Amino acid sequence: MSELGGRRMPALHGVGDGARESADRAAGAAGEGFAPSALSFRSVLFDEVSSTNDEVKRAIDAGEAEGLVVRALRQSGGYGRQGRVWASPEGGLYCSLLLRPQVTPAVLPTLSLVVGMAVRRAVAALVDASAAGAVRIKWPNDVVVDRDVLHDARACAVGLDLAAQNHGHERFSDPNLTAFSQNTSSPVSASLKHRVQPRFCARGDADDTSSDAFASFSKLCGISCEAQGGGVCVGVGVNVMPPAERPDVGGKNEAAYVLDLASEADFAFGGASRAIDRVFDEFLAAFASLYERWQRDGFASLLDEYNAWASLTGREVAIEGRDGSLIAAGTVARVDACGRLVLRSRDGTEVPIASGEAHVR
Repeated sequence: MSELGGRRMPALHGVGDGARESADRAAGAAGEGFAPSALSFRSVLFDEVSSTNDEVKRAIDAGEAEGLVVRALRQSGGYGRQGRVWASPEGGLYCSLLLRPQVTPAVLPTLSLVVGMAVRRAVAALVDASAAGAVRIKWPNDVVVDRDVLHDARACAVGLDLAAQNHGHERFSDPNLTAFSQNTSSPVSASLKHRVQPRFCARGDADDTSSDAFASFSKLCGISCEAQGGGVCVGVGVNVMPPAERPDVGGKNEAAYVLDLASEADFAFGGASRAIDRVFDEFLAAFASLYERWQRDGFASLLDEYNAWASLTGREVAIEGRDGSLIAAGTVARVDACGRLVLRSRDGTEVPIASGEAHVR
C-alpha cells in the first residue's frame, strides 16, 4: 500500500523501488491575470508503468481525493484518445490527473480543451519567444506546432537581426522604425516588433511553396479524458526531449518536441529529467488556474484565449467519425462556448460539431 496525502490507496505498481513520491506541487496562478486555485496536487513518479491512466482509474475506484497525479518515465502500454497507442519512450512527460470536477454534464466535454490550453501556456512559457506563437491547440485534444507559423517567426527574427546589423534606414519611412534601426542595443517593444515583421516575413517570402491551404502540424501533446465512476482521469503526454529514434505519433502528424522550440543551453541545463520537471511544473500551475476558472465561470470565460490559439481557424477541414466516415466538411469559423467546432459551408451556413477527428484538406 502507498501513503498519499495521509490517505491509504491501492499500491501503485512501479518497477522495483522506482516509485518516488515528489514534493506536492502547490498550484498557484499561472500568468495572464487569473486568480489562484485552491486545488493542490499530490504527485507520484514511477520508472515505468503500463499506463498512468490505469493507475489513476484504479485510484478513482478506491475513492482517492481529487488532485492525485501519477507520472512515469516510461509507459509500456500508454494510450490516448479513443484508445490509440501513445509511444512513451523516456524523454517525455507522461502523467494522469485524478479530478472530480463540480460541473454539469453539459460542461464536462470542454475539459479536454482546458487541458490543451494549460499545456500550450506551459510550453509557451519555456520556449523561445519566436517559437511560442507557433504552439497551438488543435481541437479537440492535441497541442501542435504549426510549422508554417514557426518558419515565419524565425524568418522574422533573422530579418530583424539583419536589419539591425545593416542599419536598414532606407527600408523605413516611419521615424520610430528608423530610431529602432539606429539603436540596436535597445529592447524592441511588442507593438514595434509587430510593425517591423511584415517587412521581412510576409508568408511565402522565404519559401514560395508555403500555402495557407495546407496546415503542416507537428504533434507536441496528446490528451485523453475518461469518466470513471465519480471522477475523471485526464491523461497528458508531452514530447519533451527527442529519443534517438523519433517514434510515430499516429495520424497524419509528425512528432514535435519542446527541446526543438527552446534554447537548448537554457532549457536542457540539468539534463532531461530537469527539463521534464520544468514542463510538469508549468503545466500544473497553468492547469490549476484554468481549472478553477472553468469550474466557476464555465468554458465561455476561456473562449477568447482558446480561439486566439486555435490551430484550425480559417482552415478547410473534414470531420471524420471513429470508423473514418465523413461527418461534415467546411471552413473552421471558431470553437463555441460549448466546445464545439463550428464549420461554415460555402453558402455561409454554420454547423457546430461536437466530436470527431478534424483533418485539414
